[in-house]
Amino acid sequence: MKRIQMKNSNERTIAVAFEEFIKDCKVRNLSPRTIKYYYDYMAQFTKFLNTRQIVNTKEIKYQVVDDFILALKDSNSYKDITINTSLRAVRAIVYFFQMRGYTEEFKIRLLKTDKEMKEPYTQKELRLLLNKTKTNEFSEYRNWVIVNFLLATGVRIGELVSLQVKDIDFDEAIVKVKRGKSRRERHIPLAKTLMKILTQYLSIRQPSNECDELFCNAFGKRLHEDGCQHAIASYNIKRGVTKTSVHLFRHTFAKMFILNGGDVFRLQKILGHKSLDIVKEYVSMFSNDLQQDFDLFNPLEQLTESKTEIRIK
Repeated sequence: MKRIQMKNSNERTIAVAFEEFIKDCKVRNLSPRTIKYYYDYMAQFTKFLNTRQIVNTKEIKYQVVDDFILALKDSNSYKDITINTSLRAVRAIVYFFQMRGYTEEFKIRLLKTDKEMKEPYTQKELRLLLNKTKTNEFSEYRNWVIVNFLLATGVRIGELVSLQVKDIDFDEAIVKVKRGKSRRERHIPLAKTLMKILTQYLSIRQPSNECDELFCNAFGKRLHEDGCQHAIASYNIKRGVTKTSVHLFRHTFAKMFILNGGDVFRLQKILGHKSLDIVKEYVSMFSNDLQQDFDLFNPLEQLTESKTEIRIK
């Protein structure tokens, strides 16, 4: 006679456990972009697990994750920094399984990598991108406005496309950014030049109400992240600039802010970072540029600039 066994209440299929994880993400009010990130990289991990016929959470052990890492490296399709992007998602999901008791506890460590410095836009490239050309095409004009906005505020692409007309406060000269990673509202000062550009843009955009998206497509509909990235990439190439990343404007803003004498604490608040760590990385990345005109800002050099020769009697 077959023995009756009690079913382990913590036993879950990976698919069911992952849906619990997504539900938890929604309860914690994570952004749709973050949730999509987990979906995308879980699909990659699941594809690997299927090759091993692993369907239950209890079968996920440290050896499995190690083999997943090796499989990505052996494919020669991914850089170490890209593998770490995948691992961060897998780690968050597996640690959730561990917290629920679905999987045995073990650590998932990221690969050691050299920091890959992305070269910001150069002065020459920025001049090409900021040069206003006469056009009757709204999309081309809007792209020019977006480039100006990105360079003047340093916002993320997700924040940019989520902005509404009411988020621009011309009286206080600020833009209210509410949809960053932290979901907290922060205020970014608006430069005078940008305010003039936005005033003219809105006179052409002619939103029906203040809840309309600030940046839209040619038909007045919302501009999504992928559409915005594609539009700016196309805009840059037309201007003779091979760099096409929207996020690179954020790096460029940070660099120019630091080199123009801005302090790291203000930069942290403007960029919406919780800690100074990322801002410190910017300073480290641009250390060579900080050497430029160093004598102009050096206290000793300034105080001794009009020194006279000391004569020995």
